[in-house]
Amino acid sequence: MAKFKKLPVIVEAITFDELVAHGISTGATLHNGMPWSFDYMGYPITHENDGCYIIPTLEGNHYMTQTDMLITGDKGEVYPCKMDIFIPTYEAVI
Repeated sequence: MAKFKKLPVIVEAITFDELVAHGISTGATLHNGMPWSFDYMGYPITHENDGCYIIPTLEGNHYMTQTDMLITGDKGEVYPCKMDIFIPTYEAVI
């Protein structure tokens, strides 16, 4: 069986709190101080509850919680990533 190495790619990523701040900055309607519905990178983000947003991805809707990172891929796609996967997979680029 052949082995393959994942090619390095630079992505952007934000925390749940940064996503909330972005939503507030867009003037979205607030519910319990949380933005209800807003766009991020051209994708419609929807408030599920105060600890979760619904993120439309290429594979369907996914949930982003307070312990996830929201990644924007090299083709502009967005998807949430659990922190226990994000930390060993990605490193900060200076």
